[in-house]
Amino acid sequence: MTAPTSVPPDATAPTDNPADAAAAAADRAAAYAESVTPPPRANPAPSTPLPLPQGPALTTQELRARVLKLIAGLKTARDTEAAHVAQVLGTPLGPDPKDAERQRVAGPLVDGVRYGVSVDTLYPGTPGQHVEIRWVPAGWKGDPRKPENALSTCSVDFGPFSDEIAAMGYARSKSAPHLKEFWSFRKDVPANNITFYLVVTLYRALDGSDPKGRPCVMSVEIDADDAEVDHG
Repeated sequence: MTAPTSVPPDATAPTDNPADAAAAAADRAAAYAESVTPPPRANPAPSTPLPLPQGPALTTQELRARVLKLIAGLKTARDTEAAHVAQVLGTPLGPDPKDAERQRVAGPLVDGVRYGVSVDTLYPGTPGQHVEIRWVPAGWKGDPRKPENALSTCSVDFGPFSDEIAAMGYARSKSAPHLKEFWSFRKDVPANNITFYLVVTLYRALDGSDPKGRPCVMSVEIDADDAEVDHG
């Protein structure tokens, strides 16, 4: 994975991280959110087995705090393995019914939001696993970055979330203006010859707090690489 260029926190310049890969991550997050959202039922139906392993009900703040704890603890490739991710997030993972190589879980947040977690090998040959945590905001109608699906509800306010990640030593950079909105984060751990990359995909909540909509977190993706570690 090619590293993003470090820029000041308020920068708006595009990242050198492969734009196509990060934009694809943003689209993946929106599409995957559909799979953790229960379909509406016109009439009650007999209970049927759920298609995904189901996780515990959490508050938004609980999940937010656990995701930040996971990010803060990234030191070795083992920290992205399914068993460790499940332990830190408190969301036991199970086989994806559609892909035996992927571990997944979906569950409710008590304020009407849903969440999903997956761990798999997205980039063969790189250390560790690809981790993705998704929020499905209340009122979800489809990808909220599309005007017809815009939401007034915010999953996790991106500003403070981003600041907390940066305080852990991650450099951050913003996507190019012509791409769907995301931020890239990078942290090198030279003692273990590994670099961690995050892609945080955003949507804009139209709640009146910002003329452009309040930036909110739709997904966090975590990957590791050992090819371009900055040993400083």
